[in-house]
Amino acid sequence: MSRRSLGVAAMVVLSVVAGVAIPAAAANTDVAIESVDLSVDQPAPGESFTLTTTIANLESSAGPVEVTDIYVRESGSGRDLARIEDVGSIASGDTRAIPLTMSIDEPGEKKLVVNAVVRDADGDFQSVSYPLYVDVQEPDEAVISFAGLDSVAGEESRVDVTVSNGDDGPLSNVRLELTGAADVENPERVSASIASGTQTTHTFAATFDEPGSRTLTATLTYKTDEGVTRTVTRNVTADVEAATLDPQLTATGTTANGSSVVRATLSEFGNVELRDVQLRAVVDGETVTRTRLADVPAGESRTATLDGSAIPPGEVTVIAEYTAAGETATSETTLSYAPAPTRGVTVTGVDASRSGGVVTISGDAANVGSLDASSVVMRVVAAEGVTPVSPNKEYFVGAVDSSEFATFQLTANVSASVTEVPVRIEYTVDGERLSRVVELDVSDAAPSGGGQGSGGSGGSLLLGALVVLLAVGLGAALTIAYRRYRG
Repeated sequence: MSRRSLGVAAMVVLSVVAGVAIPAAAANTDVAIESVDLSVDQPAPGESFTLTTTIANLESSAGPVEVTDIYVRESGSGRDLARIEDVGSIASGDTRAIPLTMSIDEPGEKKLVVNAVVRDADGDFQSVSYPLYVDVQEPDEAVISFAGLDSVAGEESRVDVTVSNGDDGPLSNVRLELTGAADVENPERVSASIASGTQTTHTFAATFDEPGSRTLTATLTYKTDEGVTRTVTRNVTADVEAATLDPQLTATGTTANGSSVVRATLSEFGNVELRDVQLRAVVDGETVTRTRLADVPAGESRTATLDGSAIPPGEVTVIAEYTAAGETATSETTLSYAPAPTRGVTVTGVDASRSGGVVTISGDAANVGSLDASSVVMRVVAAEGVTPVSPNKEYFVGAVDSSEFATFQLTANVSASVTEVPVRIEYTVDGERLSRVVELDVSDAAPSGGGQGSGGSGGSLLLGALVVLLAVGLGAALTIAYRRYRG
């Protein structure tokens, strides 16, 4: 049977009994308890609730009565649970509702008897009784559950506490506090409301000082949909392990994206997480470069690289500094460092010419590294105002030995406002495929054959002028000779 159903059953019993009155001895004094109402259908053990008794001085009474006592007894025990005295008078034909605050410590269905004692005008005392059933139950509107209780002594752990609302209405003014054998950061959380059938989870940061079985206590205070403020508590035991710190640091010289680096790996074989990790490369007692490393959970590893260009050849000590179980600790390892051979292909000797909207770029792919490069490919990268076009969208250079170069030629449709063309260089060194993009300047690209065209046109005009002049001169000379002949 549900809580609300039990409450309704209790009220039905009260309604049936309400008409039963124990008549006073004197025929002219008629008093009855009309009803007894509870402020809470099912009070919780130890929870204060209000019991309101309505007493009627019937019209058949000769005059007013004084209510001297109202007390509540548990049936069969004879002990008083609550009492109020000198309540006041009730005129003939009137009723009076008298509230009485009480609590019941033990859970279960309780049979109570509400007694009222009155005194009439003659000074005679009369009493009336009213049976009442009260179902005392542990509150079940809110349920508290825990998660994340795997903890290590001295290490901050995350404990999740979930509050679920199983009531028909919302819970309001919900206040949750976590205490116990741990140092809890921000131990109090507040929720304005938790809707019916939903839940809210709060995450607490808790640190246990010592290993073993340690108790946490969640105290929840809330107001029910009926306006009753309740407090429930739940204890949970956490099995806290002793901290075991077992880190291992390794380091080796290698390359990354064509550059020399020191790759360091920090592993934790214990049950403590390594936090706030910093890596340092130390040469002759001086830190030459450093970097940060992600936190290392228990049983896992994390890797980071130190800039090899900042580390001179020779013996290098790599130190990892971190926080474990609330304490600062370090691990270190030593290696003999030699910078890895450099790798790099760049562009030199760039020349650009324009024919209409097409720009032709010529130059050299130069291997400036100390290792041979193979499968060198140059290609134009499409960009705003730049479109790769045939015949040389890309150019396969092939192999370029260390400190050597090879020519290439690329073509692209380039807008007049564009001054740089992006070109991607791809090549393979020591089995690793590398790639980079360079911006090549084409702002001075001259029209192809433009100067020669202008010179040729000018030369043709000059030649034509000379021919005309020669023709005119020859004609004039012939005319003069003819006139002399005739003359």
